[in-house]
Amino acid sequence: MLNRWRGHSSSCSPLRLGTFVVGLILLFFIPIRSVHAEGILDVYRLAIENDPAYKAARFSHEASKETLSQAWAAFQPTISAEGIYTNTDQKILSSDNTVYGQGSASFPTTEYSVSLTQPLFNMSSLSNLFRAKARVKAADMGMEAARQDLIVRVTKAYLGGLAARDKLALAKTEEASVEMHYELASGKYKMGLTPKTDYLDAKARMAEVRANRITAESVQDDALQALREVTGMPAGDLAGLRVDLPLKNPEPNDIEAWISAAVKQNPTLEAQRQAVEAARQEYKRQLAGHYPMLNFEAGYTYNETEGTLFGGGSEVETTDILLRLNVPIFEGGIVRSRSREAYNLYLAAIQEQERQLRALQKETRAAYYGVADAMERATALREAVEAQELVVQAKQDGYKSGLFTLLAVLDSQRDLTLVRQDYATARYDYVANSLRLKKAVGTLAQSDIEIVQGWLEDGK
Repeated sequence: MLNRWRGHSSSCSPLRLGTFVVGLILLFFIPIRSVHAEGILDVYRLAIENDPAYKAARFSHEASKETLSQAWAAFQPTISAEGIYTNTDQKILSSDNTVYGQGSASFPTTEYSVSLTQPLFNMSSLSNLFRAKARVKAADMGMEAARQDLIVRVTKAYLGGLAARDKLALAKTEEASVEMHYELASGKYKMGLTPKTDYLDAKARMAEVRANRITAESVQDDALQALREVTGMPAGDLAGLRVDLPLKNPEPNDIEAWISAAVKQNPTLEAQRQAVEAARQEYKRQLAGHYPMLNFEAGYTYNETEGTLFGGGSEVETTDILLRLNVPIFEGGIVRSRSREAYNLYLAAIQEQERQLRALQKETRAAYYGVADAMERATALREAVEAQELVVQAKQDGYKSGLFTLLAVLDSQRDLTLVRQDYATARYDYVANSLRLKKAVGTLAQSDIEIVQGWLEDGK
């Protein structure tokens, strides 16, 4: 097409050619949207059904509920039944009793029994019950943390996809503009209208922007794969974030209030608190190895023998009722060893709680100030976009009057795209940090995803 324009130089001036090129470049700056773009709420719903990490957390949570049932089982009676059938062959080989000096017999014996054991006192089982309750509470909090973490991961992947798409659009726009500039510089160089250095500079710049475009394509593919990782489905066309995004300071606008709420409400930290309690109860359970155990036991046995070596059979019923007290005295030192092990694990759990507490305070602070920083950057960059739009318009007008070169116009367009990209990034950071802040205090919910959905261009 460029050769065709050059071939009709008498009817097409360089000014008209430049105007055509600038108009063509502007087409690359207009984002193309499908009739229906995929929103973040769609991605989140897919992630709930398909994300392996979330599904694994859900199954682990269901499994943890059985811990309490197993602990309660130690307080329930144990009932067992047994049946025995024996066929006996006996023969007297020698005997000091002259009456039974010789003889043999063969006879069956039938026996069955039923026994019942009811624990009355077992300190180890009691501590294990409290331990199980703490573990179930920890699992509940862990499940809530996994759900909120999924929202953050979906948001991060979605916004990452938008950012990657922005960068690729910029790279393609710059490549198209530089390629056109290179064609113009090459034509002028061949006609002797420009020095070789200008031609080589244009050629080097074209190679650079092509490399940037290839990198941007790889980054976008990686971003789309990140979405597929959580949804299990190929990512479609993503709905972009609206320009008129409502920016608000966190409420309350007090960092200490947010940190205090996070310490009280964060589900991950609460899960660790329950883990500390479970470790404490495990230590008590191991110490209980020194405590006595008291059980109530009852048994019934029926025995029928149809003969004996000495003649005659028998039919016997036996009923036993007893209290069994077991007092451990020494078991080779294993109780003390297990107690020391459990105590050190308890201390380790306390230190892990402290580590998570400090990390949570840091995360809350970073998210809080991240929201404020993103708001300030977005406000400033919006003004920069408006100013750069005026610069582009001025250079386009100046190009028509011969004040600026075509390359200057293209550079101003690239600068406009860069500042627009930075403006979009600031808005992405605002959304991401807003959700991170709510996650830190444990209040992040699907309703927040629905709010973000309303901020999208195709949001409903």
